[in-house]
Amino acid sequence: MWDAHDSGDVRGEVREVPQEATRTPLTAEEELRSRSVFATEIGAQLARQGWAVFPAHTPEERIRLFAVARIIEQRLGRRVEAVPEDICSMRFTIVSAGAAHEVDPAAGASGQLDD
Repeated sequence: MWDAHDSGDVRGEVREVPQEATRTPLTAEEELRSRSVFATEIGAQLARQGWAVFPAHTPEERIRLFAVARIIEQRLGRRVEAVPEDICSMRFTIVSAGAAHEVDPAAGASGQLDD
């Protein structure tokens, strides 16, 4: 075991401590701050090029990013579509007013994922 009064030499046994795969949920304040930061980053890329891809490795992250799309919509004043691009990312696009494939505003607004 390392001792601050020692010469800096680490002595003793080093072993891995087994841990269960647990998730630490964000507090309400942390959730709002993370959504705001994501909205700023993704929104800036959307404003520059009209699309963005952002990582989403868990269902919780995908749900969070659906909510982020709604925040970006409010900030930009334009419809933003968020869809899974692959197993670990979401693609955001600005939907033009005349787009024939525009999604019904009620669809996906709840921020829930269907499995």
